[in-house]
Amino acid sequence: MTYSNGRIDLGLALSLLSSLLSLPFNKRYHIWLGVCFSVLALIHTWQHRKQASYYLQKERQHMNFLSQLKTLTLPAKKAYLMQHVEVLHYIPGRVRLFSQQLVNNTAAASDLTSYLSAIPEIKQFSVNAATGSVLIQYWPADVANTPLLQELEQLVAKRYGR
Repeated sequence: MTYSNGRIDLGLALSLLSSLLSLPFNKRYHIWLGVCFSVLALIHTWQHRKQASYYLQKERQHMNFLSQLKTLTLPAKKAYLMQHVEVLHYIPGRVRLFSQQLVNNTAAASDLTSYLSAIPEIKQFSVNAATGSVLIQYWPADVANTPLLQELEQLVAKRYGR
């Protein structure tokens, strides 16, 4: 913890600790240390304002996505998710997708899991809400029979120029 790069985490911790320890002794010291703690907390907040605003904006987008997703029917949910999916890797019969909308979104991940489990042509799949990754394994011959697999093949064609 150095002060040369502007970090005052140690100062915040010491100020908080000394403020709490001064409670039983002297009211004047306690008030003075409380003011110091408040000033250091404000400085610390100012230092991390860009990071905090980034996370607030990301959370706001996530909440907007959830509210939009709740109002949609199942086919519309699938279409909405397909618009926000990116192909990470593809070989015939296996495709790995990424969606920012799935990252830390267990509700969307469980909806997608229930949707994918209802498709008999999919051999195996895994949905990882922590990373936003979806791995789908299927028989390449079954693509013509399944609209979802046809859409995935179209995404692959866009990505790889096929």
